[in-house]
Amino acid sequence: MSKYSSLQVTIHWVVVAMIILQWSTAGAIPRTHNPLLPPAEWDLFLHMIHNYCGMGIGALVLLRMALRLRQRRRISRFSDLVAATVHWGLYASLAAQAATGVIVAYFWAPAAWSHKALWNVTLVLVGLHVAAALWHGVRRDGVIGRMLPGRRINS
Repeated sequence: MSKYSSLQVTIHWVVVAMIILQWSTAGAIPRTHNPLLPPAEWDLFLHMIHNYCGMGIGALVLLRMALRLRQRRRISRFSDLVAATVHWGLYASLAAQAATGVIVAYFWAPAAWSHKALWNVTLVLVGLHVAAALWHGVRRDGVIGRMLPGRRINS
């Protein structure tokens, strides 16, 4: 079983925290674009956090993809193929969300539908990822331990 570097584990958990932050700030966006009410300063701040956090997620996901490509893992079982498919799907959906977020915020607001649709794809993939993590936890096969901070090899 391959090990994850400290950098890979850190990126994973920082992106998890940033996704939670994205979800918690998303509600401010429609309030800042309401044509009937001026936006509150707090909503403008949350909107800004959402935009910059999304760009950060995009950058971290690209770095994570580069690290994953450098590893060149062998796929020898069907479960390896499923895991790789879900991971690459997550990377793609998060990178696409970051890209569409930039497009919506700075270039073409009508593309918001694609950004919202990608969120649903991301939620499905996150659900599959969490379900697999729970399965590994029940099996006690060591996979969870490889992704916990403090049990890493050097980056």
